[in-house]
Formats: sequence, structure tokens, C-alpha cells
Amino acid sequence: MIAQLRSEVYKWLTTRTHIGVLVSMVVLIMAAVLVHAFGLPVARLQTDDQQYGILLDVGANIGALFSALLGALCITSEFRTGTIRPTVLVRPRRPRVFAAKVVCSLAAGAIAGVLAAGSAVAGGWLGLTIRGVSVQVATGEVGRLLVGALVGGALWAALGLAVGAIARSQVPTVVGLVVWLLFVENLLAGDLPTAHQYTPGGLAQALAGSTRDAVLTSVPLAATLLLAYAAAGALLGAAALSRRDVS
Repeated sequence: MIAQLRSEVYKWLTTRTHIGVLVSMVVLIMAAVLVHAFGLPVARLQTDDQQYGILLDVGANIGALFSALLGALCITSEFRTGTIRPTVLVRPRRPRVFAAKVVCSLAAGAIAGVLAAGSAVAGGWLGLTIRGVSVQVATGEVGRLLVGALVGGALWAALGLAVGAIARSQVPTVVGLVVWLLFVENLLAGDLPTAHQYTPGGLAQALAGSTRDAVLTSVPLAATLLLAYAAAGALLGAAALSRRDVS
């Protein structure tokens, strides 16, 4: 297992796509936060709740999406390039291969989550300061956003990995994750808020400290449910990799 983990870590560190995904995420988050900071009237940027809502919406949501994409790319890239074949030939115990990918995806997702939240906070502070608006977000709220984004990012990366292992094809996997997080989850939040409370995206928002009606108020419950989603996805992904041909 140690050798497999070492192999997966080496793949992560030497794949330029992963760095590109993280850089793209930071640029997108900074741009989105600055658009909010400079585009909204000053009156809408004065309070703690409004400022924190912008940071959470951009940082947590985009962080979860890019974490999921990193997890998906971890395995769909191997199917796309064919490197999955030597991987499972050298390590024929496929559950161990998938377990190593889960561990690396959790770590990468956690990094992406913290980086996303940190970029949102930095961009928000910069934009508000330039506009002469006093930053009202408390240190405790920033800490909650960072921790929630870390946990949510890690678990969403595991979910992305699971979806990629089941779907295998890179484009449908990426499109499916984007559609779910950016469109389906938003529709549920507006039309079926009770259902949205228990979706993976809604749970990630709860971890980051969202106070919306469509989000659970219990952080421990949200963490437990999102962990259950990730664990179930990992089991399904491992079964898909183990039982299906990779040719």
C-alpha cells in the first residue's frame, strides 16, 4: 500500500493539469469576488452577513467544484491516456489502487478547498478596501470558512473520484459535475430547499457556515452526511474499478 501511495503522489506532483486546475480556480475566484466587490452598491456590502455571504458563495461553492474536478481527473485521465492498464498490471489488487487514489484525492481536495476559501477572503478584503468599505467579517467566521472548505473540498474530491471511476469518460464526468453543482443544486435550493439541505453541495455549504434556509444548521450532521456520501461513492468506485475491464 505504501508503494502504491508513493506512486499516486508522484503522479499528482508530476501532472501539470492538476496545477493548471488550481491556478484556474484561484483566478476564477479572485475575478468573481472582485466583480461582486466592485459591481454591487456600497449599501449591499456594509454588513457582516452580506460580506460573508459573498465569500462563502464564491469560495465554498467553486472550491467544492474544483475539488471534485481534481478527484475526477485523478482517474479519468488514466482511462483517457491508457495508463490505467500498466497501473493495474503492476498492482493487480485494484481496491488498493483505488484506496491510494482516494487518499491522494482527499489531500488534493483539502488543499483546493483551503486555497479557494483563502483566495476568496484575499480578493474580498482587497476589493472592499479599495472601495473604502470596512471589512466586517470576523476572524472566527473566516476560520469557519477555511475549515469548512478544507473538509468539504476533501470529501467532494472523493466524490469526484467515485464519479470518474464509474463513468470513466472524462468529458461526461466533468460536465456532469459542473451541471450538478452549478445548476441542479441551485434549482433545488430555490424550489426544493428541504431536499437541498441533504445534497452534497448543500452539505458543503453548511460546513462552511452558510445560514440559508436551504442549508442544514447542524455542522456535525452535515459533516457526517457528506462523509457518508463520500464513503458510499468510494465503495461504488472501487467496485466499478475492480469488476470492469480496463481495456
